[in-house]
Order: sequence, then C-alpha cells, then structure tokens
Amino acid sequence: MSRYETAKETVGGVTALRLIDKQRRAEAVFYPEFGNNCTEFRTTPDDDDTAAEPVDLFVGPDAPQEFNTGSPIRYGLPILFPFPNRVRGGRFTFEGRSYFMDKLLAKGWDSGAGQAIHGLVADQPWKLDDLSAGDAGAVGRCSLQLDAIPDIFHQYPFPCRLEVAYRLCEGVLNMEIAVHNTGDMNMPMGFGIHPWFPIALRPGARMPAAMAGHTAEQRARAEVRVPTTSVWELDHLMPTGKIKPAEDWEDLRDFQPLEDHFFDTVFTGVQRGADGWSEGGLRDPVSRLEWYQAADAGFREWVLYAPLDKRVVAMEPYTCTTDAVNLEPKGVDAGLVSLPAGHVWHGHIRFGLRRW
Repeated sequence: MSRYETAKETVGGVTALRLIDKQRRAEAVFYPEFGNNCTEFRTTPDDDDTAAEPVDLFVGPDAPQEFNTGSPIRYGLPILFPFPNRVRGGRFTFEGRSYFMDKLLAKGWDSGAGQAIHGLVADQPWKLDDLSAGDAGAVGRCSLQLDAIPDIFHQYPFPCRLEVAYRLCEGVLNMEIAVHNTGDMNMPMGFGIHPWFPIALRPGARMPAAMAGHTAEQRARAEVRVPTTSVWELDHLMPTGKIKPAEDWEDLRDFQPLEDHFFDTVFTGVQRGADGWSEGGLRDPVSRLEWYQAADAGFREWVLYAPLDKRVVAMEPYTCTTDAVNLEPKGVDAGLVSLPAGHVWHGHIRFGLRRW
C-alpha cells in the first residue's frame, strides 16, 4: 500500500484536490478554481511520533464559497504575482514604457491607500496539469497563462506562464514555483505568498473553527521569528527606499513574544543557512510546537503582518520589496527580477511542524 495518495472531491460545487501522507497523518487541500489557493494543511511534528495528533497550520475559510463573497487574500495560502504587496498607484515604468494596473484599485480588497495590491492571480481559475502520487510524495501541479486572460493582459502585457506545484512529502508541504517568460522581451516580476497561520497550535483542532477559542493572552505569548536584520522604512505602507536596522521589538532574529505589538512590516537583510535558504516561524509555549516556513535563496524580503484584532499572523517571503518596480528606476536595490525572453525563474518554499 502506498504511503502517499491524492483525491479529487467536489466541495460546495467546486473542485478540491487533496494530497495525503498516511504515515505522517498529513493532508493538504487546494482549489485550482480559487487562485490555486491551498486553504488547508495539517501535519504531525517532524519527530514522526505515530501517536501525535495532526495540527492545522493554515487558517482557511469556513467554506469555499467565502472566496466569492470576501477577499481571496484573507484565507489559506494566496499567491502574489506578478508583484507582491503594493505598487504605488498601480503605475510603473519598465525599460522606457509606462504601464497601469487598475484591477485591484477598484476591488477594494484592502484599504491600500489607492495602490494596486496583492498581484493579479489570486482570484483566477488555474488549470490542473497533474495530480499524482509516488515515492517522491503526493503532488498537485497547476498553471496559469497570464496573457490568455484579457483582464490581466491589458494591465500586465508580458506573455508568461506561472506554474505552482504543491508536493506533500514526509509530512512537509513544498511549494515549487516556475515562471516562464513566453514573450519576446524582458519582463519585470516579483513573487510572494500571503499565508495565514494560527497563533495557537492545537493538536487535533481543525481550522478555522478552532480560531474562535484563541485568546489575547495566547497571542501575547506566541513567539515569532523572522530571519532578517533590517526593515524597510515605510510611509503609508510604501517603502521610501531607505533601510534601517531592526531594533527593539522589531528585531526578530531570535524568537520573541508578540505581546501587544502590531506588525505590518517589510523586513530585509535576510539571514541564510549554508544552503542559501532562510527560515522563520511561530512557536506556541503551551503546546511546545513550532510551525516553520523556509524559502530558498530567491527570496530576499519577508513581511510580517500581525493584526491586534485577529488571532492570526501572515508571514510572507517575497523576492522583492513592496513597490520594487518603482524603486529600481530610482537606483534602489529592491529585488525586482527582469526575466529575459525564453527564460524560466524557479522558486521553492516549504512548511512544516516541529517540537521545541
């Protein structure tokens, strides 16, 4: 009997794809029709205790239909492309030509102060390319050809194909990304994610219903780590181009309790391991569990969003900072990728659970 399995289900009239690791009692569920968003991921700690109860690591909607009534950014694992976070006024210039993105300015997904926000793909139906299981894990692979969608192409006229595969292997969820420039000129891009995590790690509890039991005290005690040394100076959530050292409660190189601090912070100066990867996470001092998130060398910024009125945090690795497409022409090293025609950009992020 195979350790890994996949399943295709219909939930509320939409297709849900499930990846299963029976040995680790781990599952991941994603919805191609709703931005290829992975709304559920539960797993057991890396010590592989077969008696351990799974822990939900993502906070998803109560039902898939909520994607149609609210913001697709507020649940699960939203994908941010072709730019993460914000672009000032939705306008940018690249290689002498000016562009305007109007889509998100009109939708009001975020207050955003008149900025284009969170990219163009989080509410799009993706194409399922592969759903399979084998020795390398359970895999679901989806793609989106951006220039085939008129509403996207008039805002971002760069032919490209975005591919994202979710791979569940040994209890760890891997996100494998590829961006293909299928056009005949350079294309500006950045990639990020906006995953929502609980601040209390409860074995056996299911999200999002379990969130109702989280308290302000649990938020205050939860400890977070962001693997960076510096922060971008912000003006109305937009980087000014200046970087300053992370000091006091913004210094999260080692785990620190959230206490009563509000974060909507863009961190940089990433600390990496010998393999070039960086890792952040949150640990619960009651259950002594820690979820971790690691990103490969292509990710050079991390955003931490920790609202005071919700028992969640969003910890977001980015390839570039907010508004990088406008900072780069000013001589600021903001991480914007200029992908040549015919080339492919690759990225890799993974999520897991351990004891501490």
